Amino acid sequence: MIDLNDLAAKTVQIAKKRAENGGTKSFSASNLLKHCATEVVEAMEAYVEHATEKTDETKRNFVSELADIVCCCMIVAGHEDIDLEKAIEDCVEKNRKRAEGKGDKK
Repeated sequence: MIDLNDLAAKTVQIAKKRAENGGTKSFSASNLLKHCATEVVEAMEAYVEHATEKTDETKRNFVSELADIVCCCMIVAGHEDIDLEKAIEDCVEKNRKRAEGKGDKK
């Protein structure tokens, strides 16, 4: 099984190394979240292309963009010292309750 918190710490170190080697991304939470938003837009564009063409290449591009979103979120979590595994488990439980009509939203 993947240790998400360990992986998040690794993504932060890689992002810092990229910044040291000429990358321009700031490590403030707001800038990291803005970058995540651009990754979502790129994933949407890749999805539209894949939905239209349905080739192995368009699928690989879409999958790559989804992975970029996840990695971006891990960088934010690692940078902000968030227990990502617990946050995801809590989110799954909240959505399970909602699915059963017991949560705060339906």
